[in-house]
Amino acid sequence: MKQIYQQLKVVVAVVLFCLSPALLFAQSKITGTVTDENHLPLPGVTVSVVETGKKVATDVEGHYLVNATFGQTLAFAFIGLETQKLTVGDKAIINVTLSGSSKTLNEVVVTALGVKKETRRLGYAIQAVNGEQLTTARDPNPITGLIGKVAGVSVGPSAELLGNPNVLIRGNQVSLYVVDGFPINTDTYNISPDDIESYTVLKGPAAAALYGNRAQTGAILITTKKGDKNKKGLTVDINSSTVANSGFLAFPRTQNLYGGGENTYYQFVDGKGGAPGGVDGDYDVWGPYFNGQLIPQYDSPIINGVRQGTPYVARGKDNLKNFLQTGYQFNNNVAIGTVGENYVTRLSVSQQHQTSYIPSQYLDIANVNLYASFSPTAKLKFEGNFDFNRQSTDNFPDVQYGPNSIIYNIAVWTGADWDINAPDIKAIWAPGKVGVQSVFAEYQRYHNPYLLTQKWTRGHYKNDTYGYLTGNYKFNNNLNVTLRSSINTYNILRTEKLPYSAHPYGREGNQGDYREDRRDLYDSNTDAFLSYNYTLKNFLNLSGLVGTTLRSFNYNSSWTSTDYLNVPEVYAFSNSKNAIQATSFSSAGREFSYYASLDATFGKYATLSGTFRRYRSSVFQSATSYSYPSVSVATVVSDYVKLPEVISFLKLRASYASIIRDASSSTIGPAPFSSITAFGGGIAPSLFNNPLGYGSTYTSPYNGPTYELTPSYLTSKPYSGQTAAYAATSLFQDGIKTSTRINWEQGFDIKFLQNRLGFSATAFQYVDGPQILPNVISTATGYSILYLNALKTKRTGLEGSLEGTPIRNMSGFTWNVLVNVASNKQTYLELPPGQSVYATNFHQGDRTDKLYGSKFVRTTDGQIINDAAGKPLSVGNQFLGNENAKYSWSVYNKVRYKNLSMGFQFDGSVGGVIIDYMHNKTMRGGANIETATGALGDARYKDWQNFGVAGYNGSYIGEGVYVSNKGADGKPVPINYDSNTGAILNYSALQFSPNKQTAFVQDYVSKYYNVDESNLMSKTFSKLREVTFTYDFPKSFLQKTFIQKVSASLYGRNLLYFYKDKRFKDVDLDQYNGSQAQTVLQSPTVRSYGFNLNLSF
Repeated sequence: MKQIYQQLKVVVAVVLFCLSPALLFAQSKITGTVTDENHLPLPGVTVSVVETGKKVATDVEGHYLVNATFGQTLAFAFIGLETQKLTVGDKAIINVTLSGSSKTLNEVVVTALGVKKETRRLGYAIQAVNGEQLTTARDPNPITGLIGKVAGVSVGPSAELLGNPNVLIRGNQVSLYVVDGFPINTDTYNISPDDIESYTVLKGPAAAALYGNRAQTGAILITTKKGDKNKKGLTVDINSSTVANSGFLAFPRTQNLYGGGENTYYQFVDGKGGAPGGVDGDYDVWGPYFNGQLIPQYDSPIINGVRQGTPYVARGKDNLKNFLQTGYQFNNNVAIGTVGENYVTRLSVSQQHQTSYIPSQYLDIANVNLYASFSPTAKLKFEGNFDFNRQSTDNFPDVQYGPNSIIYNIAVWTGADWDINAPDIKAIWAPGKVGVQSVFAEYQRYHNPYLLTQKWTRGHYKNDTYGYLTGNYKFNNNLNVTLRSSINTYNILRTEKLPYSAHPYGREGNQGDYREDRRDLYDSNTDAFLSYNYTLKNFLNLSGLVGTTLRSFNYNSSWTSTDYLNVPEVYAFSNSKNAIQATSFSSAGREFSYYASLDATFGKYATLSGTFRRYRSSVFQSATSYSYPSVSVATVVSDYVKLPEVISFLKLRASYASIIRDASSSTIGPAPFSSITAFGGGIAPSLFNNPLGYGSTYTSPYNGPTYELTPSYLTSKPYSGQTAAYAATSLFQDGIKTSTRINWEQGFDIKFLQNRLGFSATAFQYVDGPQILPNVISTATGYSILYLNALKTKRTGLEGSLEGTPIRNMSGFTWNVLVNVASNKQTYLELPPGQSVYATNFHQGDRTDKLYGSKFVRTTDGQIINDAAGKPLSVGNQFLGNENAKYSWSVYNKVRYKNLSMGFQFDGSVGGVIIDYMHNKTMRGGANIETATGALGDARYKDWQNFGVAGYNGSYIGEGVYVSNKGADGKPVPINYDSNTGAILNYSALQFSPNKQTAFVQDYVSKYYNVDESNLMSKTFSKLREVTFTYDFPKSFLQKTFIQKVSASLYGRNLLYFYKDKRFKDVDLDQYNGSQAQTVLQSPTVRSYGFNLNLSF
């Protein structure tokens, strides 16, 4: 037996020796993926067999397939990257990472439909942000991480829990967010920052035209994490952070010298205006000086039915500050990834718990993300992603103007005569009246803050899901086909529980209410497209795709409210005292479109690109087809022209796009087209109707039809509570259509000093119109409005980015810097036919953001003219300034020394004006500190001292002059104004003398600060946005552990706020990044301090 075994060994050895040449020189199919240093696939890499000269190119996913034999050399070449050569061994899969060259520039970025392209081939502006920056200095909403990171992108963060940031690209609100190539409906809270690999901003319509109508304002592309293909086996990543929100940047400036009341007088009778002059109900803060005098107050003892006087002192100094608390945010994420030869999976679980600095209010967000890919063969790949997000809170704040707002109740309309920490205030309910009557200093308009935050609650419960499945088959290196389908859904329940004794506008019955706002959305997209990449004789490269999309959409909502409650604190519709009020809305749609794109690269000279999309819409009376073309060109001049040695790269680019706006909206309100209100009366039909009549209107993602070109019925309750419907009162112009946006864009990218310093600049122009405008017509026609096409606008702008590495690895020290600057303005290009003036004030060529309001009447040398009573005169409809900033800017620096890095960012804006609503209300209401200090404070004190003194007419003398000459009737000569401009027509007939007329401070201030000019503030500000310190533990420290990577960060956000006029430090201008006429009430903005720990196993 042993001899037979030895003989078999000899035979096998001889056979293998004879076959070895054939085995060694037989061709094998070698496959793999080529990526860059950031692990992003590189399309268009030339893979050649050096010995035979045979060449192939990688596809859009960086994949290649080439025949080669054992021992041959494969060369991987790509413009801008170092060529790499590898010897074929016994492995059939060879993955390659190419590193950058110091002589040229090349990057691969994600573009429309998730297609990856080289930036050198792009003819439009695009900018990317690494997702790591979102988690190092974390903010509650990940989209705010883009502040200052992208030129032309402006993010106005909200100070409110659950508040939506205002995201603008080139002055237009963003309506399109795309995740891994699929459009989604997002409130920007429903994606975990721990799952975001990168943001890519497509700044204009040309970059996003493949998405059709929703591409008007550009797009924000989000690429999610999918596991690291270069890390085989199991990996675990943990990220945890804790954030404290403390220290106010902007805070109401209130006084603690005077209490509530009118004309320095106050006493409490019933808190509902029962006192003489009604001074104890719906009052201002113009009451008496705090001097310890005995005054009947809300908590004064009652003896024999008479409320006694108690010392009137400022027992509630700094009520708002004492009420607020330190808010916290806790974030945790665990991601588990597995990578095999032909599969990748990643499971990520995130949890965020945020407590507001407003007591008793919080937000929980949980997120689960699952990604998987599987390649059964080298040509076939399946890929899928599923994401579930849950937002929940039983209580979130609403601080918009109204009796529901703590700012309204504490900082604007009540004084320091009550104490936020008083036991009876904190107990909420009056003795023996629990659940029925709260305790407070007033019962007609204002509320106990603890009632607002603990009993008058608002719930928010939102489930978001999105997911996709993709199948890709690669015919060869030049051609592949993709079939993919996605779904995006959400369901929302928002509740409001009003306890007994709550009295918002129109609900003075004080008997409570319960409301529900329910919304459900389903949106799916199915795509099929063919991608190709072909090089002809090493000169002409053609790449592109053709495809089709089917979209299905459904939306349903309902808004329901009780009409008072029978039993206190039983929040159910069955407990409604009267018939419930309810409304519902639904919409649906289906879109079928086809599209194509082509990139033609002519050697090293230029790339000409074009896209086209077409689909049919049913929002008009008859089906209408839309076309969305775009074209762009890019040329890298430095590839074929010898430039000065200092210039290492120069690219010129230009693009054009035409986008037709569909009759759709990116967001929707709580009760579309409903005429019901919680406080009675009718309102005009709108997609954003708010039945409450107070507080903020919550808008959710929609991207559905507006029916703005469909006649609608009006409903109301004209008699005995019976609902009636009225036929439509509007007509539409024959052939009416939605507006078109024409976009032109030009720019260049240049790099110096071997790519150490780079600068990109873009100039753009949008022409929009003709828009749909209402035109009033004679009611004799049976209608009142004719909608027609009219009015065109033009938006122009400039943006630039300077990026560089002044110091690179100098003894372990590196310094990177990024500077962004952007500016844009919009003007009226064409007015409606037959009109030389539009909307009273605007002429052709005027900016659309010109702010008009009331101004003081002045002499030619600028002095205010007062009336005979010593109060300032004003005239309305005057130009106050432009609402938008002249330009915005940001500077981000990151320095690194070995394992320690520090980053910091300053940003801000210059120019623009806005009316400070908070300043207006606190001044006219007497709560602002300016009313109790300086000359106003001195006069106010005298007004209190002389209260009730016969013949006393105040002591304050306002600035300026008055008309001193009299006419034939013995009265001052009247001023004649131009009805259009407000200019004084008879100025030469007027004589002026210095104003000497005294006035009560309350009367003077109420009139002076009712003039818009007095509350006008500049929008110029700057911030120290963030500071981060990060330490990466060295591998030597971890080599004896199972931990692969550890980094720890300390950071702060919103640390410093610079604004030159302290009068307006009650407003954080950061939130008003768009074109707004005035501010709103807002929660004070705070500084954030955080610690972040990142572990990898």
